[in-house]
Amino acid sequence: MERYPNLKLCGLAGTYEQALAQLPPAELENRMVIFLGSTLGNLTDRERSSFLTQIQQALQPGEFFLLGVDLQKSIETIESAYNDALGVTAAFNLNILRHLNHRFGGNFSLDRFEHLAFYNREQHQIEMHLRSLVTQTVTLVGDSLSLENRLNYRVKFEAGETIHTEISRKFDLPTLVDELSTHAFKPLQIWTDPQDWFGLLLCQRQCTVGECP
Repeated sequence: MERYPNLKLCGLAGTYEQALAQLPPAELENRMVIFLGSTLGNLTDRERSSFLTQIQQALQPGEFFLLGVDLQKSIETIESAYNDALGVTAAFNLNILRHLNHRFGGNFSLDRFEHLAFYNREQHQIEMHLRSLVTQTVTLVGDSLSLENRLNYRVKFEAGETIHTEISRKFDLPTLVDELSTHAFKPLQIWTDPQDWFGLLLCQRQCTVGECP
């Protein structure tokens, strides 16, 4: 803050959709929404379309949207990344069960599940699952301190059955540019790394019918 005394920070707690709906009015002439990393790939087609619509509505014609995406690459490269030798991704995936145990009074045994990640060629996405190693029944009791929040939910898993935990879509730039255009965004500049594994798109919000003379 000492280097940028005019910088103002306003924290918003919530999902992306909730935060977009709560954006304060712009104080300067132009606004830019920045969505980096590859988080766009974690959304389904419907969710992604809804999200881009919200970005469109949050910006005025002439304002900017900076978007980072994970690009399509060889299946071997993708699957190796999500099945890393150190087991970092596996631990991240299994932590979902630990969180369910903590948050909802579950009795998941992490050693009875294994991490599974594979590339879905049809959907152009990596899929992460947790596969049950045995036939088992798991219970989520909910908040033990509140009768209103009791779940008492039981679910049976057959050996080999999976919990689908995450998707990570890998994008094709021409297809993504077409999709952005349907939400009134025109890419002004596109950057990629030397291997074309990742993309960064600087887009400008265009006028829609009735918005500009």
